[in-house]
Amino acid sequence: MKKSLSVLVVIALFACPSLRGQADNAKKETAIKAVIEGEIKASFNGEYDNWASFFVQEPYLVWMQASKERYSCWKGWQEISTNAKNFVKPERKGSLIHNGNSDYTIRFYNNGAFVTFKCKITNISEGQSTQEEAWEARILENQGGKWKIAYLSSIYTSTYN
Repeated sequence: MKKSLSVLVVIALFACPSLRGQADNAKKETAIKAVIEGEIKASFNGEYDNWASFFVQEPYLVWMQASKERYSCWKGWQEISTNAKNFVKPERKGSLIHNGNSDYTIRFYNNGAFVTFKCKITNISEGQSTQEEAWEARILENQGGKWKIAYLSSIYTSTYN
């Protein structure tokens, strides 16, 4: 009996840190998804100041987007901010509808995370609506307890079909 109890105590000691780690990762994943979805919604609603709050505002920040029709590639907060002011503006609201993200993969590294996911969008232009899908990637950093985007890439795969 004592031997069985000892074995259970040893198993519990090993299992508890693992369970705690899983709970911590689940909380981090929820926070990261909220940042990603908040950034997308702020962008689509043309809320520049809100949108900007989701990013590290540093020279190493990278933004890349590609579709069959065009691509954008900017480095550093100054360049990204200057260009984003051309499209993250109130007139944009209603022209893009975020239909949700799926297929998340999140990997943690020290104070950072690498994230991939699918994003579904309805693009409304000149009275026509098209369904678009993008594979997206983000690298986020935890700065003072807040997750911030340090790298963003989107490839609108549906435009290549």
